[in-house]
Amino acid sequence: MSVSTEDRSRVNLMRQTTLTSFILCALAYVLTIPYAPYPGSLLVKALPIFILLGVAWVSLQGSTRSFMVAALFFSAGGDIFLELDKFTPGLTSFLIAQLCYAWYFFSQRTTDTPPYTRLILIVVVMMSVSYPVISNAGDIFIPVAIYMLAIAAMGVAAAFYQAPTALVFVGALLFVASDSMIGINRFVTPFPGSQYAIMLTYYGAQLLILWGVMQAVRHQQQVSPSA
Repeated sequence: MSVSTEDRSRVNLMRQTTLTSFILCALAYVLTIPYAPYPGSLLVKALPIFILLGVAWVSLQGSTRSFMVAALFFSAGGDIFLELDKFTPGLTSFLIAQLCYAWYFFSQRTTDTPPYTRLILIVVVMMSVSYPVISNAGDIFIPVAIYMLAIAAMGVAAAFYQAPTALVFVGALLFVASDSMIGINRFVTPFPGSQYAIMLTYYGAQLLILWGVMQAVRHQQQVSPSA
């Protein structure tokens, strides 16, 4: 019994340390946005996501680990490309990340009553943002339109995701908000504090999605220990 208590304490300490590291690294980038780009800024930007990737690799198993690690890996790649001002490769990396999330969420969908409120929320937000962004995207309107469809699919899949809490859906909403602000700021009209708002919602989205998935996995293991 004492060993079990000691193991739980060690796990809790590791989680707290990881969460603290993630927060500190995220704040390190957000607080240095006015000075970007600076030497190493692309690594500082991507480091919080690599921390989450490490957590996913250690904590998850099977297809869940594969999809989460892939989504976080391509998200980090997108961060690096965007920091280098390579928009199209960055968009492509995030497109793959969104498809990984969407595929996994939908594979774990609930069979209960459809979540109409969540679906309406996603549809309203995406319809409100997509038209002005796509219509002002110029020569790259097709890649931008494809990406908007991908993030909409991720949001819808997250709405159906079977989990004991709403963390994954809230994370998905934050991701939609972050990408919507990128589109508005880049193609429609720049707004003050955009980079801060974009990065804070983005880091929050990635943290909540992984946290929600890990909670859902633990809940499933408790309900079906033999699974």
